[in-house]
Amino acid sequence: MTLRLLWVVNLLTGALYYFHVAVPLNIHMYLGFAITLVMIMIGVMGLRSVIGLAIVTIVVGISLPVIGILQLKHLAMPDLPYVQITHVILGVAAIALAEITGKRIRLSAA
Repeated sequence: MTLRLLWVVNLLTGALYYFHVAVPLNIHMYLGFAITLVMIMIGVMGLRSVIGLAIVTIVVGISLPVIGILQLKHLAMPDLPYVQITHVILGVAAIALAEITGKRIRLSAA
């Protein structure tokens, strides 16, 4: 449930920041790092039962803030929309991966 709350709020803050509503970027970044930590924890918990999925969850969780920070270096470049789209797609994929991994961990424990 922690991850679900974090990603809903983070998607909202990211969209509000993109549309230039008064939301500081730091809030979005801190929530993103919290999501990354939760994803890594879910991945580590899944290393016993769903090894491949757990590794992919960890890798995507780590790459999400890397792509997010990469946006700051591309602010004045024409390829910024591509980096932003990649970040959003990776974010949605991270949400799905964490949900699927969590469900498989619960199913294997039962």
